[in-house]
Amino acid sequence: EEHNMSNIDFNLSNEEYHSKSDVLSASGCKTIIGKTLSQFKYAKRTENPAFAVGTAFHSMCLEPDTVKETVMVGGDNRRGKAWAEAKAEAEERGAVLLTTEEYELCCNMTEATFANKQAASLLNSEMLIAEASIFSTDPDTGVKMRCRPDGWLKQKDNTPSIVIDLKSTIDAGEGFARQVVNYGYHYQESFYRKCMAQAGVPIDKFYFIAVCKTYPHDVGIYLLSEDTINEGDAGVRYGLERFAMAQSTGNWTSGHEEAQVIDIPRWGYKFSNPAIEF
Repeated sequence: EEHNMSNIDFNLSNEEYHSKSDVLSASGCKTIIGKTLSQFKYAKRTENPAFAVGTAFHSMCLEPDTVKETVMVGGDNRRGKAWAEAKAEAEERGAVLLTTEEYELCCNMTEATFANKQAASLLNSEMLIAEASIFSTDPDTGVKMRCRPDGWLKQKDNTPSIVIDLKSTIDAGEGFARQVVNYGYHYQESFYRKCMAQAGVPIDKFYFIAVCKTYPHDVGIYLLSEDTINEGDAGVRYGLERFAMAQSTGNWTSGHEEAQVIDIPRWGYKFSNPAIEF
């Protein structure tokens, strides 16, 4: 199958993009890798204030011109008639609704991000495209893939691109490596690299801009190591194969339906010392 620019949609809305449930996304692939096929297929998405903050922070950094339409403040807390009315209006407008405190937090995090010279130069680049939707097909499994980079610095001469991914985090310093594992950010990068390369727009550098959610909102900018990317690639291959198998059989299993023997982790052994086999 020929992959060309028709695989890339610069105008697709967030809602339309997320409605394409038969096309595997990075977050879907991460669920299959880290949880189960049944969790991927049947779990319900719940509303999470942290998710609203993350969405608003992204808008402020990447699409500041749209913030008036996309971010609303509903009051000091999530209670009462005023909040309910604001929520109804936000849903109608497709906007994200924040408390006053959350809105101030997003403003402060955005300010800290742009105070970092390297982050500012990436985000202020005239080549920056925010929230483009990219679709391609994995040649090995036939799985249809999609990704939507936060920021994409698309080079004019079609040399490999730069992708920016903004993360609001509890630790923008050394602890961010642990966040990468906990949230599967390496799988996300590998998935984006594969999806975009197949669509004819390979990635050169993939920058994570990590911004701490607590004052003074430290900023860290990270590129993943080659070993980390290799681990991400292997995980994505596993996720794609599992998805393809489930699509063809219609069996979205948890993988632990039948009785099996389990062993507690090593740190759980306090009174006995089982032989460790190498």
